[in-house]
Amino acid sequence: MSSRTETSSGASAPGLAPFSQVLKSREVEDPVNLWVHRPLAYAFCRLVYDTPITPNQITVFAIALGLAAAACWVVGTPATMLLGGALLWSSAIMDGADGMLARAKNLHSSFGRALDGSADMIVGLSTVAACLHHLSRSGAGWPFLALGLAATVTTVVQLNQYDFYKELHLRSTRIDRGGEGDTAERAARLSDRVQAEGAPWYTRASMAFYADYTRTQERLVRATNPAALGLLYGVTRNAQSAELYRAHNRAPMRLWIAVSLAPHSYLFAMAGMADRLDRYLWLRLTVMNALMLGAWWSQRRATRRTLDALRAEGLIAPDAG
Repeated sequence: MSSRTETSSGASAPGLAPFSQVLKSREVEDPVNLWVHRPLAYAFCRLVYDTPITPNQITVFAIALGLAAAACWVVGTPATMLLGGALLWSSAIMDGADGMLARAKNLHSSFGRALDGSADMIVGLSTVAACLHHLSRSGAGWPFLALGLAATVTTVVQLNQYDFYKELHLRSTRIDRGGEGDTAERAARLSDRVQAEGAPWYTRASMAFYADYTRTQERLVRATNPAALGLLYGVTRNAQSAELYRAHNRAPMRLWIAVSLAPHSYLFAMAGMADRLDRYLWLRLTVMNALMLGAWWSQRRATRRTLDALRAEGLIAPDAG
């Protein structure tokens, strides 16, 4: 597939890059995300590529779809539950389209990343609140709603951990591109700068959330696998270090993918469409937490082996990690 299009005069003009070039990496993608959501998001990017529509506007559209899904679930009729699930699924697809368009047009920015993270939080909190509201109206007792809140808290932990290790994987293996996130230290500096500059309220709010989000990620990693923070700094990044990281971290990455935002979005949407949100909460509380525990155990082993391999090749400081 060519990344060029022909103008009416026959001259060559830049066009949307091939699908493979606007993916983050197949190694960090959920299978449904890779084979269903991403192609649909790419098709949408094709439609808007030559228009003034920006990645941030697509992010706002994803938020609107998510809020509409939550509103449908609050109404709670069979028809609106079905519609709400479809809207939430559409929001998840748009959540990937903004990043694709940003990569295609080289429009990366920390604000875009912050807005995307804010969108995930807004959609996530609103749809979870709507879910619990619907279940309470359907007769669920307080013990079950308390379990629902516990499932929500542990889901936030899972998503934070996946996002950290996804960005670390991209930074470590995509030498040509790297990840799209920032360390907590850099995110805090960016947030302080936009606050001092008196940026618009939505920019300041998004950047403050982004700084807190990255800080929370690193706190979780420090509590569960502190050695991984040593891989953020001081690694000589080249083809050899990329292969070493990939070889040792492929298995835990598969587990993190299983508890990532993508399966959460489409499984949550499907449960809503079937009006079985209660079963979804049990799934998050049991199966997904078991997978998270397995991911923690696997990741700690992988991190130690990665650090040892990098030290043996002289690609990281001896005292790192």
